[in-house]
Amino acid sequence: SEYRNLSQMTTTGASKITKEKNKNGMTGVEVSKMLAQQDLELMSKYKKDIKSVGKALRLHPALIAAIISKQSRAGGTLDCKGYGKLDSVCFGLMQVCVHGPQSWLKGTAFSREHIDQGSTCLIHLIKDMKNRKPDWSEEMQLKGALVGYMTGLERVPLDQPDHLDSETRTKDFSNDIIARAQFFEQKGYKL
Repeated sequence: SEYRNLSQMTTTGASKITKEKNKNGMTGVEVSKMLAQQDLELMSKYKKDIKSVGKALRLHPALIAAIISKQSRAGGTLDCKGYGKLDSVCFGLMQVCVHGPQSWLKGTAFSREHIDQGSTCLIHLIKDMKNRKPDWSEEMQLKGALVGYMTGLERVPLDQPDHLDSETRTKDFSNDIIARAQFFEQKGYKL
């Protein structure tokens, strides 16, 4: 599968913005892993579907789980219709934007079809990033694709690879995802 080397990737984890919501003196990576730990029980409901989608699409299940953790806190921040309580134009566990190129929604908010749609979107972004920046490492291409997942590819600061997260709401999207993915990989979210 793609990104089998998650544990070797470098990450700063959660930003000051995310850390301020969790004041406890922890570092960025520690905060990311603590948040992922808080989502672990809820996430277990979707583990089978996450691993199934990961296997079918050849995408690391820990990355899928990390996006679900970051975007919807494993469904905990969704309203009764499956939309984000903070972002009503995003739908489901993976918070697919209803106005974006994926505006046709697949499945219900908590379904395998939805997980497949969000994961397929990420794969397209990774391929796009590989075409745009073939000289970047696989890790940087993934981080760029993750930023694109949150902001749209047009807002990924391609000329500032060391500041990819600068356009994301909490200034940490790709790094927080990588840190959470490292946690979920250790908890069995792998092929």
